[in-house]
Amino acid sequence: MNRNVRRVASRLLMGGWLLGVWLLLWGRIDALTVIGGAVVVAGAYAASRLPAVPLIRRIRPLRVVAVIVEFGWDLLVSSVVIGWHALYRPGRVRSAVLDVEMRSRSELILLGVTTSISLRPGTLLIDLNAERTVLRIHAMPVRGPKEAHATRAGVVRTEDRLMGAFVTWEDAPPEEDDDR
Repeated sequence: MNRNVRRVASRLLMGGWLLGVWLLLWGRIDALTVIGGAVVVAGAYAASRLPAVPLIRRIRPLRVVAVIVEFGWDLLVSSVVIGWHALYRPGRVRSAVLDVEMRSRSELILLGVTTSISLRPGTLLIDLNAERTVLRIHAMPVRGPKEAHATRAGVVRTEDRLMGAFVTWEDAPPEEDDDR
């Protein structure tokens, strides 16, 4: 699918979603409400130049389940670690600001990674350089180079899991075999 077709499909999907929200707000579906909603959606696009929503080329359901389970595990482990450090000598907890280079060029995957790491206790997104796709994160506890490397590796694993679960048009080559 070429880029222009993806862009139009993305905008149509977003327009449909906005129309659905419009209908929910009105609480009824009739011809006048649908036509009025379509006019409002077209006006919103014309006035604000809403961005195109990234499309997913393929979803792998088992890997999505694995992403959810592994996120839950990461959340539990990081909560225990941060809780332990908060109770045991909280003044001695060291932290670090780390740069982590991402492989994905998909805004959707980067959004998933940044949301995932920001929801876990102990890590927080500070900056995202979208041109180079480098995340700058604040992580704790980090007492040395080994723990800094482990934190970077954890963020990269999160990206790998998301890239495996959601194949996007930006990350998958056009000739990828979809039978995998």
